[in-house]
Amino acid sequence: MRVVVVGLGYVGLVTGACLAEWGHDVVGVEADEDRLANLRLGRIPIHEPGLDELVGRHAAGGRLHFAPVTPSAFSAAHLVIIAVGTHDGDGGWQTTTLAASLADVVPHMADDAALVVRSTLPPTFIRQLPGIVDHLRREAGRPALAVLVNPEFTREGSAISDFMKPDRVVIGVAEDPTGRGVGRLRGLYRRTDAPILVLSAADAILAKIGSNLFLATKISFANELAAICDAFGGTVDQVVQAMSFDPRIGGSFLRAGVGFGGSCLPHQVVMTMKIAASAGMTTPLLAAVSAINRRQQKQFVRRIAGGLGGQLAGRRVALLGLTFKPGTDDLREAPSLAIAALLLRRRATVVAYDPMESARHRAASMVPGLVTVASVEEALAGADAVGLVTEWPEFDQIDWVAARRVMRGTFVVDGRNALDPARVAAAGITYTAFGRGRWEASSELAPAEEAAGRLRPEPEAARSITFAPALSGE
Repeated sequence: MRVVVVGLGYVGLVTGACLAEWGHDVVGVEADEDRLANLRLGRIPIHEPGLDELVGRHAAGGRLHFAPVTPSAFSAAHLVIIAVGTHDGDGGWQTTTLAASLADVVPHMADDAALVVRSTLPPTFIRQLPGIVDHLRREAGRPALAVLVNPEFTREGSAISDFMKPDRVVIGVAEDPTGRGVGRLRGLYRRTDAPILVLSAADAILAKIGSNLFLATKISFANELAAICDAFGGTVDQVVQAMSFDPRIGGSFLRAGVGFGGSCLPHQVVMTMKIAASAGMTTPLLAAVSAINRRQQKQFVRRIAGGLGGQLAGRRVALLGLTFKPGTDDLREAPSLAIAALLLRRRATVVAYDPMESARHRAASMVPGLVTVASVEEALAGADAVGLVTEWPEFDQIDWVAARRVMRGTFVVDGRNALDPARVAAAGITYTAFGRGRWEASSELAPAEEAAGRLRPEPEAARSITFAPALSGE
């Protein structure tokens, strides 16, 4: 099938590359000249495991092409997929880019083609979509088009596998009187055996938003449960594990920590509250989800301050991890940025490390006063306290005995409940986390084999990270 994907950001580029992998002939259309030029040179503008290889292979093989916005790009396509951004940069929705893309695309599409919107739309825009498309077609003297929505459910860091092996495919019908558009979109997914659900356009978009709202709710619930565990001597990891065996609950996303970030969950929680308010509704559950999420970042800073006698001014705090989750370079709504800003406001010196170099450089420009360094060793050297913010696998491999020798203080706050408290405490460092209580530093260092893995086994053949006292900012 001949497919055009408009907008080669995160959603569009992953969609185009995966469709090429399935054997479709794909043209990726991009309005940004610099991004287009880089893609044609094989430079991928986003970090997603496996995406470089997939794009490179299909671009070289002729199944994936990149083109500017021109009428000829759309005339031969069976399906045109719109995947432009709909965030306004301030936590809201904007449809200006989508409307401009529709004006560029719709008049030039073949009469038997189908328009598919993959961008996440505000529910208020769904009712307007068929009328906008019909108006553009009438102005061009062309017959009506099938208009569908096909929301994405991919996760950053595993987007390719999520696309290739989806849990479900959701098709929303805005306008398709003959059913031909739905038939073509079903054909696009012929390589997957996932259930295909055909809904109204409004239901499809609300299924996407509802999924994200529920995931955000699970995270905030886990954080509320962690606070209860701290109050009554429980261990949230063990509590959640016991709960997860109930098939009505499950364990995914029930993990305490500094809260959720990224481009979807925070945005859709806040915007759904705003849209509901504009319709005269109150959303107390979503308000609580959002408030708990913000609270976690403040609590994280309070815990660091508590470990330093309440005094942050002049203290050096090492932050481990900047991206909103491992496996990506995305800093959108990353908890690390708010945490760093709160620490700096209290006049701490904040030194941060993240494995993604691009994230380090962008974070330093986004948070004035934040120092980023190129290694864990540099971050921990001279630190009065350490805060783990993103659970990158390499942080599991830190040699805390060696770390203690170069740190000035002996306090770690684990914002993702990712470290082994016993190993940290056995190295002579006090450990605390959400819902795990406080593990006091051992006065004498225990043998490594005795300390390791009482809550989490040490990975076999783990590389030990050792430390040098030197520090240099990037």
